[in-house]
Parts: sequence; C-alpha cells; structure tokens
Amino acid sequence: MKMKRVFIALFLACLCFACKQEDRNLFGGEGVLRLTAQVNDEVKIVSRVGEEEGGNGEETSPEDELKQRCRIRIYKGDKLVYKHTGWDDTFDGEGLALSSGAYRVRITSGDSVAAAFDKKFYEGNKTFEIARHQTTAVDVVCNIGNTLAKVEFDASLEQYLETGEVTVAVDDPDGALTYPYTQDNAAVQTGYYSLPAGKEYLVCTFTGTTKNGKKFTQTDRVEKAKKSTLYTLTYKKGEGDPPLPPTDEGGGFLDLKIDETPLAKQEEEITIYQRPQIRAVNGEEVIDMTQPWYLVAGSKITPTVFVGASSPLAKVMIQSKVFQAIDTTLPASFDLMDEANRRLLESKGFSFTLSETGDLLTMNWGNTLDKPLEVEEDYGITYEVEAEPVEMSGEMVTKTNTIEWHIVSSNLKPVNPPLYDVWADHVTVYGELISGEAGESKFTFRYRVKDTEVWSADVEGVCTERSIKAEIKGLTPGMAYEYQVLKDGIASPVLGEFVTEAALQLPNSGFENWSEDVPKLIYGEGESMFWDSGNHGSSTLKQNVTYPDETIRHGGNYSAKLESKNIVIQFAAGNLILGQYLETQMEGFTGHGILGLGRPLGTDASGHPITPRPLALKGYIKYISGSVDKGGDKISNGSQDIGIIYMALTDGEGEAYGDTRWSFIIRTKDEHFFDKNAENVIAYGEKTWEQSTEGEGMVPFEIRFDYSLKEDGKKRIPNRIMIVAAASKFGDYFQGSTQSRMWLDDLELIYEESKLSKE
Repeated sequence: MKMKRVFIALFLACLCFACKQEDRNLFGGEGVLRLTAQVNDEVKIVSRVGEEEGGNGEETSPEDELKQRCRIRIYKGDKLVYKHTGWDDTFDGEGLALSSGAYRVRITSGDSVAAAFDKKFYEGNKTFEIARHQTTAVDVVCNIGNTLAKVEFDASLEQYLETGEVTVAVDDPDGALTYPYTQDNAAVQTGYYSLPAGKEYLVCTFTGTTKNGKKFTQTDRVEKAKKSTLYTLTYKKGEGDPPLPPTDEGGGFLDLKIDETPLAKQEEEITIYQRPQIRAVNGEEVIDMTQPWYLVAGSKITPTVFVGASSPLAKVMIQSKVFQAIDTTLPASFDLMDEANRRLLESKGFSFTLSETGDLLTMNWGNTLDKPLEVEEDYGITYEVEAEPVEMSGEMVTKTNTIEWHIVSSNLKPVNPPLYDVWADHVTVYGELISGEAGESKFTFRYRVKDTEVWSADVEGVCTERSIKAEIKGLTPGMAYEYQVLKDGIASPVLGEFVTEAALQLPNSGFENWSEDVPKLIYGEGESMFWDSGNHGSSTLKQNVTYPDETIRHGGNYSAKLESKNIVIQFAAGNLILGQYLETQMEGFTGHGILGLGRPLGTDASGHPITPRPLALKGYIKYISGSVDKGGDKISNGSQDIGIIYMALTDGEGEAYGDTRWSFIIRTKDEHFFDKNAENVIAYGEKTWEQSTEGEGMVPFEIRFDYSLKEDGKKRIPNRIMIVAAASKFGDYFQGSTQSRMWLDDLELIYEESKLSKE
C-alpha cells in the first residue's frame, strides 16, 4: 500500500506532461471570452489599403488592418486550444466558450522577415482567467515586434565626406539594409529587423570616400539590441582636424552616436512547445540523468522514468546492454510506443503506464536491475524520444530529445580534471571512493589514447579521505585521452576523459614573410597581421627601424633586424611586438605611439579567443649593445645599452581600441606602459642582454614563463599571448644607443618539459 501511494504521488508530480481531453472542449465550456485588440499608439500602422488595391483611397484604421492580417492563438498551460487566422466574428458576437481556468492569448500580425523597410511585425500577449458562468473581457495591446534602425548624418561630415553608405545587418544572409549618405538627411528611412535568438546585435558598416579621394570602411556594433526599440544611428566627424580614414598611423574618421528609444513594454513570449522531457526518480530521490548514477555493487534500486511531451509521443526508443544482463533472450533495443514491446518487458518485471492523451509514458524498472548490479559495470541507457508534429508559427514542427543515462555499479569513479589541470604534456587526474574507507588499499590510474586498446603502465595515486589523484607526465599535446582509476588492481568500469592542450605556434615565427616597403609589414601579401613594429611614426620619413635581413639569420632566408637610430631629432628604438601599432599622437615635433599588445593563438568552438599555456619561448638572437648616446633618467650616456625580450600570458577582457580588444594598450605620451603585476597577467617572462652576444652568428636563447607570479597563476586559462622585443630597453622613453642592433629568428613556443634546457 505504501508503494502505491508513492507511485500516485510521483504520477501527480508529472501531470505537467499530460493534457485532459475535456480541457479542449471549447463549446461545452463554463465561461465566455470576449476579445478585443488594438495597436500601441507609439507604433501604429499607417496604410491606405484602398489606394493599394485601386479603391477609393480611404484610410484603414490600425486596428482594422491588424485584424485583417492577424493570427490568434489561445493556450491553456502549454496546450494550444484555439487558433484562427484573421479576426473571428465570434469575438464580436456571443463570444468564445472556454472551460474555466488560466489561459494565454497571443496575437501576431504582419511579416517577420530578417530585414525590410516596409514589412513590420506586431505581437501581443496577455494572460487571463475564465470563471464559470461569467464573461471575461480581454483587450490585447499589440506592440511592434521588430528592432528598428534609422541612420542619420551630422552636418560636420559635409566638408570631409564625398560619398558613402551605411549597411546595417543582422546575422542572416538576407538581413541587411543599406542607407545612402545625404547631407540633409532627406532620404532617412526606418529599417525593421528580426534578430535571431542568441544574436541580439546589429552590425553597422560605413563605406565611403573622403573629399581628398581616400576610401575607407568603418564597422561598429549595436550590442544587446532589443525588439520594440528604435535605434537612431548618427554619424559625425571624429575628433582631430583634419580627420583621416583609419590607417596604421591615424585614428578613426567617424564617431557613431547611438540613441535607444523603447517603443513599448514588450512581454516576453512564453515557450508554448518544448522538446520532450525525460526524468527519473528512485523512490523519493530525483535522479540527474545528465550525470552517471554511481552505485556500489549489490545495490537495490527501483527507478521510475517519466517521458512526456507537449503533444502525443510518436516514438520512445530505449537501447542498452543492460537488457541482456537482465535476460539473455531480450534484444538490446525497444520502441516503447509499441504495445507488444511493453508487454514483453512487463513479462520480465517492468511496468508501464501510458496516459489517455498519449503524451506521458511512465516506465517502472521494478527489481529488474538487481542481477545486473551484482557485478561492476557501466550500463549506458539511451532514450531517443520523438513527439507528434505540432503547428508553430504556421509551420508543422517535430520535437525530439535524446539522452544517454549511465547506471554504474562500482565503488570507484573517475572525476574529470578541471580545465586548468590539463596542460599540453601533463595532467592531474582524479578519482573518488564512493563508499567505505580506503584502508590499506592501493589506488592507481592507467590511461590510453582515446579509442585505442593499449593501456599505459599504472601510475600510483594518492588517496586523501575518499579523493584520489595522480599526475601523469609525458603526454602528447592536442591529444584526447581516457583513463581509469583502480583499487588494488581492479579498475572502475567508467572512463574519465581529458584532451591535452594543443601546442599552437606563433605565425611567421621565422620572419620569412614581409610586404610593403615603408613601413615594412611583418606579414606576406594576402596574409593577416600578427606581428608589428612600434616604429610606424618613423616611416613617414621613409625610414624603417625593423626590417628583414638576409645577411644574419639562423634558418630560412631572413631574420628580423631591430635597429635603434635617430630619426631627424627623435630617437627610435628598433622593436618587434606581438600586436599592432594603432596610432601616432603628436606632441610638438615628437611622435608618441599607441600600441595594442597581445593576440590569441586560436579560438574555441564558440569563436572565443584562446591560447594554450607554453612553458617557455625559444629562439635565436644576435645582439650588438651600443654605447648610450641618447641617455636620460633611465639610462646614462656612456653606459652600455640593454636589449630586452619580455612576454606574458593574459586573460580577461583586456583593453579596447575600436572594435578590437588587447591584453594591454601602450600609450607612450601618457607613459602608460605594460605592468607585469596587472590583474590580467597569468604568467610572465623576460630576458635582457647587457652586452653584445658572442661570435658573428646567432645564438640560442630560452625564456621561461613564470606561473608563480600570481597565487592562482596555474589555475587560470589565458586567452592572449604578448611578446615584445626591443634593441633598446628604454626606447619607450626615447633613451638608448643609436648603435644598438638586435636580430631575431626562428621563435618557438615550448610546451613539453622534455624540450626545455637543463638548468
């Protein structure tokens, strides 16, 4: 009797899956709905239907046009109980009969296209209650459902801009509209956009030609764009006189002002049809089916699984080797919507209940798992569920769901290591003792490349209370591995997994690819910039201080030569940066640079920047230390100049310049320089040369990343790496020797301890 009460309680807890047929009986209902609809005054439709159709030109009211094109849906809970296209005269007459209870009505009208100047979409949602023997009046206010954009041009552009146009786009092939530049804003139009879920932003691209014939392109974004909101985008001349198109030396040409005007308070749309749900309980315990369910061998369980959908179930496939463990005559898979399959399983101890509406299936395993759980094993159980198709937004949609549920009989389980414990060549793996004490038992781990057969030798683990861990070394970068935890030589049947970090390298690290003349660009034609020099200001005087050299090199055809020299009246230190020279700021006759430092080495599956964690940087160098002749407060005249290479791994957002974010932005005019103790620095390394290197050729060097700089340095994952090399350490302060030279070649990031030099 007690078990029956528990089953009834569980069934009632899952009634959200079910829908009674009498709830759909509209004409024998207990109350009446009278429905009216109107358009929000802020966004009313203006249309002369009579003129469009060759009529008398009489203006149609916003409410009348809304009703002519509307789609009405009424829901009780998640169930669609009424739908109609166009206005139903029932609402203006005797009303619509509905059973008592809570409802929601959704009214839509117009065209929901990606982008258009003349197609708008309206939407209204409202909840209401129907009471027995009463008439309920419901007035739905329909707001515009689009995101609106209007482009305007400030008068400050007239004297600088010849032609131009702005393209405002959503993340859709057909989701772009073009707004031409006009001096008097005479052609201002409003665009209507439908933004895809998860991509609520607008991309604004201005392409144009200045009065002096220079072409340019500038891209901005409207982030977190909202529906039922008007964005007025006003372009005006950027700061500076005269303004220049974006170049390596110049700043931005245009400033964009964004005004956000909410048009209405829009209710969030309620999800009315979800994918099928699969849930499990064991007695009163709710089971998380997304995680393995670990049980000690010999455990007794009687799980119940509920499979429910918003429409009748079409297919419930279950597949597992556990069926052969229960009875060797059983097949490995069943469609539980087939009554014959349910009867067969009932003969083995299962029980099933299917709701009258066919949208809820209850599967009780009874005591069928007693025998399989006597031995240590991982039983993967796959549920694949498909519901009958239903109409959504005028289309027939089929919702499915697949879940792989693991029931594991073992007293040991692996615990997948956190991301920060997985390096390129080593990892710390973990296990857990589910119950009991460790005692005198010996715990070990073994591992192998995923989907291979051969296990490694056992690696001894350390057990603290019930937690077990071990460090595994000598792994291959960028490789997927699986591992097991063992107690006294007996392995847990469950596999843990990890993927070592990839050994990503620096593009053009041998400095073979160059282009242009002055300034010399450190990438080939058609390639993307990765390295740059901070000496673009000197290029205006047709001089390079960083350029390729074929006379001194380690491999290939070129090395990068960094030459400190005097450019007219200003000292310029030869340098190389992993980043980009952004802008020159003039102070009298002195040019100050703005430099963005740090780039990602790759991106993850979501497109976010990532950088693995190298142990060191190796390369080849030749350095000539000149006698300081441009001394100052940092280094005195007559002393030997100092060459330097420093590097860092960083995380976080960094600093923004335009649309790009950098680890750091150096602004020499403000003496805003890199700080290795900054919050976003994870690891740092540097090496200085206070005298010339020996011999005529290049010598090897190694700089190690120090992850102990921060207490949590080994628990943070970088997204960018930065490297700076300079022939004169204090070149940022315009101090050093005009005779200093540095050559660099064949840089390599080292990820494996075996490749490090012996210290």
